[in-house]
Amino acid sequence: MSALFVKNLSYNVTPEELFDLFGKFGPIRQVRQGIANATKGTAFVVYEDVIDAKQACDKLNGFNFQNRYLVVLYHQPDKMAKSKEDLEARRESLARLKKQHGRSTPSPKTTPRATSSDPKAILRSASPATKPTQPGSISPRAVRFVENMRRPVAAHA
Repeated sequence: MSALFVKNLSYNVTPEELFDLFGKFGPIRQVRQGIANATKGTAFVVYEDVIDAKQACDKLNGFNFQNRYLVVLYHQPDKMAKSKEDLEARRESLARLKKQHGRSTPSPKTTPRATSSDPKAILRSASPATKPTQPGSISPRAVRFVENMRRPVAAHA
């Protein structure tokens, strides 16, 4: 038994139409169509045989059905659950390492932003690493060197 996840379906498609379309590739055990607002336009198609599911996925991914291009993917619930567990484990490991090394990084929501419309006020609030070290000096990172550049010759009128 093998399941496919189908996205970008028309909201008006019926389960019978899905059975007709996907049934061309082999016996279907079940079609589950999303009806909630968050799942409209999606469906799960469960085949009896993995080979039939592979054929349907290969042929119908990108297929124009009811003026919409279908997105057909293999449904792997075990892999999805494992990736969520892995993500949580990586987050916990990162938090331990940060604590161990005394580091913390602000979340994107708490990163300070320059809100003033006055450019001088923004420059005054800049970190020392971004300010020039002497008045009138320019940071080497702010300069691009160009060699062998010729000026255009002005036409004499």
